[in-house]
Amino acid sequence: MIRLSAAVLIAAALFAAPAAAQQAVLLRYAPPAGQVSHYRTASQTWMQIPGMPSDSTRPTMTRTLYQTRTVTAVEAGTRTVTTTVDSSVQDLGPMTGMMPGGDIFRGITITQRLDSLGDVSSADVTTPPDANPMIAQAMRSQASQRQFLLPARRVSPGDTWTSSDTMPLGEAQGGGHAIIELTYTLVKVDRSGGSPLATISMTGAMSSDNPGAQGAPQGQMTGTMVFDLDAGRLAHSTTTMTAQVQSPDGGQMPVRTVSTTDLLP
Repeated sequence: MIRLSAAVLIAAALFAAPAAAQQAVLLRYAPPAGQVSHYRTASQTWMQIPGMPSDSTRPTMTRTLYQTRTVTAVEAGTRTVTTTVDSSVQDLGPMTGMMPGGDIFRGITITQRLDSLGDVSSADVTTPPDANPMIAQAMRSQASQRQFLLPARRVSPGDTWTSSDTMPLGEAQGGGHAIIELTYTLVKVDRSGGSPLATISMTGAMSSDNPGAQGAPQGQMTGTMVFDLDAGRLAHSTTTMTAQVQSPDGGQMPVRTVSTTDLLP
């Protein structure tokens, strides 16, 4: 009888182990006050610019930003986060002379208030006195856009949730907003190392409420992000955007952008 009971317990433990690994988790953006994170964001963009030769093997534009993100306050689940661009590198390739290049983002500071799901309730951008007005406008448009959205409920691998976000196109481009609809899926939670890491995939579409506006997109987005559950912060993300963008001459310009963000040691 004792042997039978031991066998039953061992079998139960073996069957319970996979179930425990798949247990539901609560994903929350919850870094403590004072947490400092250093990130590198690198992007590559391919565009077919009218009247200019294109090379599918070489990006039309590359950009790398090094940023320091500091949680300056935590109040009732809302975090005030300040992100400063420490340095930037931008290679415009064939567009050299058409747009400002070099270390043009250095010194720009973004202050945001975010809830535990990643929603941005307010955003403010401070630029150096000599900052290019076009760059300052672009950063202000992006500052209010959330980087991710976590689910309100506990989720297990395979569970999905959705988000909808908008980004102003700017009055100079004809007004309106870019609309981003995403579906997130929890892929796995890896507890084999130190801090548990949640891998999340995302896929969705981009459109515009003013399709005729310059820069209005129509296309798809895919990506993956890794979230550090103990530190309550993003550890890695990769996104790919493939779209047709409204060009100044009224035509459609194919654009593909691949962006990767990594938490640095």
